[in-house]
Amino acid sequence: MALLDYLLDLLHKLPGDEVRSAISQGRFRLADGATLYGDSLLHAGQLLLADVPGQSPDDPFLPPPPERLDELFCDQHLLAVVKPAGLLCHPMGTQKVAALSIAARQLQERGEPSELRPLHRIDRETSGILLMARNHATDVAIKKQFEQRSVDKSYLALVRGKVTSSEQCIDVPIARDVGPVRLRMRVHADGKDSETRVRVLECFGDDDFGGGRQGYSWLEAEPKTGRTHQIRVHLAHIGHPIVGDKLYCGDGTAFLKKWRGELGPQDIDELGLARHALHAWKLRLRHPATGERLRLCAAPTQDMVDFARARGSSSATQELLHRAPNS
Repeated sequence: MALLDYLLDLLHKLPGDEVRSAISQGRFRLADGATLYGDSLLHAGQLLLADVPGQSPDDPFLPPPPERLDELFCDQHLLAVVKPAGLLCHPMGTQKVAALSIAARQLQERGEPSELRPLHRIDRETSGILLMARNHATDVAIKKQFEQRSVDKSYLALVRGKVTSSEQCIDVPIARDVGPVRLRMRVHADGKDSETRVRVLECFGDDDFGGGRQGYSWLEAEPKTGRTHQIRVHLAHIGHPIVGDKLYCGDGTAFLKKWRGELGPQDIDELGLARHALHAWKLRLRHPATGERLRLCAAPTQDMVDFARARGSSSATQELLHRAPNS
């Protein structure tokens, strides 16, 4: 059944125009992040997610949306930008300013076609590479690469504590949590298979931040599957939650306080950062038209770098994190 037909039947009390508008705004997606369109075919057992207006309040601790986005790659097929932390990937409800709308405006200002199709999404607080298709054929081709798991993604994460194993594979299933925070996920035997490969880049610091675990670690995390909050859940599972993670540092109390508008400066101090320190660092894929291998890299954000440097991260590590070139 097509998404539009399904929603018109399910949400029969809502005006049809409102349902069509919500679909056109990209507000329905699958659990793996794939955006759904009106003619997208649904299958029994799928979990659909909807961005609901008024359910994502502004964060007073994060910067306002930027005027422009840094572009890592742009041709007639693809656009890759760097999304800052706190910016939505797509417009949602009353919040019309998002990475997609800013990128479209930049293209319009250059007199170029501004149709953009999101190819994946990253969490609002996550910074880094965001990839968009500039036509339908590219949209289909790249999404096929994602489905075939031939797109390589790696993230930078700043975590609490010193990770002792230089490399490891975290291969445990993830399911939705049963606690009071409905967005929270957990490791559970009944969950979906999930795999994240982790490599330690540096351990540093000697303060007692993070529940008795001294210091911090820079990690490179490569998700081999695409579960909701996968990297954040897996790192918390091994005892090293991401600095600033309101959902997975502890029991999620900080997230509930933020939702109620009660999160204060003291809470931010305890978390370490105003947002979770996760950054979409590298992306490798085949160009849909030329077949060439694209290697994209977005340098880590200043808030993560400043946090690490202030706590003893070496200049050599900072150079390493900025070294990977785009090609």
